[in-house]
Amino acid sequence: MALIQGIPGEFEPQPWGEAILRSRELLLLRIARRPPDHEVRLPGLATTPRHVVEDHTGKALTWRRDGDDLVVRLPEIGEPPVVRVALQGKLRIVPPDTVTANADGVWDLTPTGTPAHLVARRATDVAVRFIGLVDPDSRHQIRLAGRRYGVTGHELTRTTIGPFPMPELRVLPLTVPAGVRRVLVAPVGTVLASIHPGRDEITVVVTNFGRTPARGEVELPVPAGWSASEQVWTFDGLAPGRSVGWATRIAGPAGAHELRVRLEAGRRSASSPYVVHL
Repeated sequence: MALIQGIPGEFEPQPWGEAILRSRELLLLRIARRPPDHEVRLPGLATTPRHVVEDHTGKALTWRRDGDDLVVRLPEIGEPPVVRVALQGKLRIVPPDTVTANADGVWDLTPTGTPAHLVARRATDVAVRFIGLVDPDSRHQIRLAGRRYGVTGHELTRTTIGPFPMPELRVLPLTVPAGVRRVLVAPVGTVLASIHPGRDEITVVVTNFGRTPARGEVELPVPAGWSASEQVWTFDGLAPGRSVGWATRIAGPAGAHELRVRLEAGRRSASSPYVVHL
């Protein structure tokens, strides 16, 4: 069994050629460029192969699974063969943009204009927080894990939406409305700290993904040689689904640097790191 249960789909062009779905349970790998190590890697194949052979001769080829990738060893001499991959069921893939939740069960996503694909490490109920500029009078249907909520643009960017019952290790799509620039997804009950960059400052935001009001303390540690106009804040009575934020100016060496907020808000406290460019 693959580690992750994928979704129906097709493979993108590969560095070595292309993977073509010949039938529901049969893939053909057309090798246009032989890799130097004679190994062809097909990323994101969630369906377990039954056997892998040369298409014209039926000769068995050596293959292995590497996570959710299929790796096939090609003959070292002769023209690269067309490889026939018989599958143990209907083709399912893990899209290349699939994101697995971090150790806290949190996703921190920057939309790319296509549906995001999420994988939970364990089954859990989650809520979604959209951040961006959306017409407050617009209407949206937010679908995830077989559940749907209708919200206005005003609700979309002011509160968490959910719960959604995420199953374990299954790829699920989440369509992101236009105008959204960032998406936070966290288990219900989590109090999450995140960092949001601006033109001359960053904003530290705490979002309550729980069902009861939250309180706590927030600190933004900075590396040696850095400075911040403010680094410590407190909050109390943060309503379920809502967020609170504080702006601070930071200075430090030029380049990209990862910052992480320290949050004390009970046992379900979590913090999403963010790479800041100075």
